[in-house]
Amino acid sequence: MAENNNAGQATKKHPRIGLVVDVQNDFMLPEAPGGRLYVRDLGDSTDVGATQIVPLLQDIVGWMQSHCDVIIYTADWHEMGDREIDAVSPDPASETYPPHCMGLSRDPDEQRGAHIIDEIAPGPDVLVLDRDAGPAAARELAARAVAEGLPVLLQKREFSIFDGNAATDPMIRALEASLGSPPEFVVCGVATDVCVRKAVEGLMERGYPVTVIRDATWGLGLIDSAGTFARWAADGARVIDTAALLAGLN
Repeated sequence: MAENNNAGQATKKHPRIGLVVDVQNDFMLPEAPGGRLYVRDLGDSTDVGATQIVPLLQDIVGWMQSHCDVIIYTADWHEMGDREIDAVSPDPASETYPPHCMGLSRDPDEQRGAHIIDEIAPGPDVLVLDRDAGPAAARELAARAVAEGLPVLLQKREFSIFDGNAATDPMIRALEASLGSPPEFVVCGVATDVCVRKAVEGLMERGYPVTVIRDATWGLGLIDSAGTFARWAADGARVIDTAALLAGLN
């Protein structure tokens, strides 16, 4: 498995943004406690699933609070009628899923499924980039996030942070302008083969340096995770484990 192990020798060449992808109740809680689309390997009934990375996520978010200029939490924020929601015949291979992360529902239980898990919730001061936000709101939010040191909750209507929220690109450009140079993104979360993949590849396509915390992601088994990590590393991403992050990136 490919890995870039230069973390211990790294110096801070860029501003840094932590990107915590979709660590929401519906994805991170097994069905019994109420998760509607728990992230685990769909082809392996023995897979314990995403709950086992929660301690790593806690360590990483603690690190981000000390080492990142901004932390962005992404969140599916759905209503019935969204492209990926199919309550009748969902098919992950066709990128449709049962109702989940229904942040726009009137049902409080459904709304809670869209919330970030309690262990790393960003708190009441989080700045929300609404899924229907425009460029002006995105620029204002970015300026406040940098000036006031506040986390951001990026709501999205589909898998990609870019396709799921048209304000993501102007927000990132505004963050770059406020920070003074292109930021490095440090990425963790779920699911490796869907929303994490689209975030990582979207950022790399836009020329941003990306560090992926490999053992703090979890997937649905739709793609070869090891091969995906190796491809990202070959394309220039830093792919490391949590221990290397905590020990090496300052």
